[in-house]
Amino acid sequence: MNEIKKVLERRSERDYKNAPIEKEKIDQIINVINSAPTSTNSQDFSAIIVDDQQLRLEISQNLPTQKHIVNAPLFIIFCADMNRINYVAQQTQKTIYTNSINSFLTSAGDAFIAASFAVNAAIQLGLGTCYIGMVRGKLKEIQKALNLEGTIVPVVGLTIGYIATQQEIKPKINHVYISKYNLNQLHNEVDKYDLEMLNYYDTRSQNRTHNKWSQTCLNFFLQPSPLTSEIDAFIKNVWKIQ
Repeated sequence: MNEIKKVLERRSERDYKNAPIEKEKIDQIINVINSAPTSTNSQDFSAIIVDDQQLRLEISQNLPTQKHIVNAPLFIIFCADMNRINYVAQQTQKTIYTNSINSFLTSAGDAFIAASFAVNAAIQLGLGTCYIGMVRGKLKEIQKALNLEGTIVPVVGLTIGYIATQQEIKPKINHVYISKYNLNQLHNEVDKYDLEMLNYYDTRSQNRTHNKWSQTCLNFFLQPSPLTSEIDAFIKNVWKIQ
């Protein structure tokens, strides 16, 4: 299978074989992460391989669809991290200005880019992956367990392993516009996608539900998340955002 085809057939894999990943493959994934680009070469992210099973259990607690956090052979947390820039500023006695939303977005964006590099590397190595956004729901616990000192915030996790069973590939919606953004086109594409996802949920081999995409997606936004204020406060405190 060629490389593009492998990427196009990527799924969020949550069922992994009880098989370790070879050290050579883990080393290759680490090398790819370290090769990920950063804005202005600021090196403003870090990735931590989590082998603390108790922490994995804590992150997945009360989340029945997230058990792969515990079972995956490899679990990595990607963090926005300004500690390298802060260190060289201190060493050279320079005043720097990084306590802004834009600074955090840039650093978090670089962490997500590194995570996507890891995903693509894993795919080429015959492994499955799944992003874990819920690491942001356990920020204080992760901060303590992983010794996250200074200006560093976990933004996304990633499970990696050999795939045991797979769901069918979900239909995809267009995200790309030529020359100009087109809101009318977007609305038409959403209506079409709703019907495609309804058919997907009706006919997939496991966990069939008679729902449109709009129904399942909107459920996450129908009421304020109780974690949002905690997450916002944590980021503002660590990043010293005014």
